Amino acid sequence: MRTTPSPESAAADLVRLTRATAAAMERATVALEEADVALADDIVADSVRLDWERDELARRVHTVLALRAPAVSVLAAIHALTELERLSGLVLQVARAVQRAYPHPVVPHALTPAFVELGRLAVWLVELAAADDGHARASIGVEDDLADLRRLLATLREPTDIAALSRVYERFAEHAVVLGRLMRSAAPGSRVTAA
Repeated sequence: MRTTPSPESAAADLVRLTRATAAAMERATVALEEADVALADDIVADSVRLDWERDELARRVHTVLALRAPAVSVLAAIHALTELERLSGLVLQVARAVQRAYPHPVVPHALTPAFVELGRLAVWLVELAAADDGHARASIGVEDDLADLRRLLATLREPTDIAALSRVYERFAEHAVVLGRLMRSAAPGSRVTAA
């Protein structure tokens, strides 16, 4: 017999899935850096499990938590799950780019360090969204958190494929900022806060 989930357990699962998504982008960036098609294959395969877990949590939020949690928390959790789905789709774009380019690298060797830095910054923003500390989570609402990422992107607007891949990382970071705001509102007992 399954126990009825609490708003706290759903929030904890949301944080866990957020961290898993950050880890997936970190692995995708390693696959990009090392032209590691086996790792890219693993990421694509793991995405099925993450999709299932996200869908299962969405069902719990819709059916059970709506009866027990404040509407603000439920709506924020639903929107956060949508952001996680978008983030996962972006991770898959990086992994599939590695698969398509194999046995060659996705980006020229000279640009690899810039993409590693893009990945680091994007993952850092998602990790902030998952932070247990509300103050750390609130800090990602500051637009300056994306300044380094945007400076790096400005240097990467070269061939079309490279620009498109850099845009994937930029979108990932933008969705991470939105996710952080939603996670703050999805926490049990939270109040509506100004973004």
